[in-house]
Amino acid sequence: MRYWMNWLKEKLRHKFGYALSGVLSGLRNDSSIALQCVLGLITIIVCLFLPLSALEWCVILIMVFLVIAMEFVNSAIEKTVDYISTQRHPAAKQIKDLAAGAVLLISICALCVGIIIIGGKLYWIIFG
Repeated sequence: MRYWMNWLKEKLRHKFGYALSGVLSGLRNDSSIALQCVLGLITIIVCLFLPLSALEWCVILIMVFLVIAMEFVNSAIEKTVDYISTQRHPAAKQIKDLAAGAVLLISICALCVGIIIIGGKLYWIIFG
């Protein structure tokens, strides 16, 4: 039993290490990821000063982390395409455009959610 627990702890340590390495690499080397993280942090800080319900917090956090996660996926797809082919190709452009489109769509959704939740709270605070 002790062997299995040590094995599991070692496996988890490696898995989380790889994931943390990926997050740090994305933050250091990709300006789009860094920008989304800054915007997400600003959103969370603004929300700290608003009277949000638990459900509203959940929705805001899901949207913030979903946009950031999509940006990581987009960057991974772009780097994979660049690695596979150094030449310009219509299929490579389409793959990159589709990934960027996914980020755009989830970002628009997050913006709408933010306007509804944060904008609604700010309107209530300002105009009472």
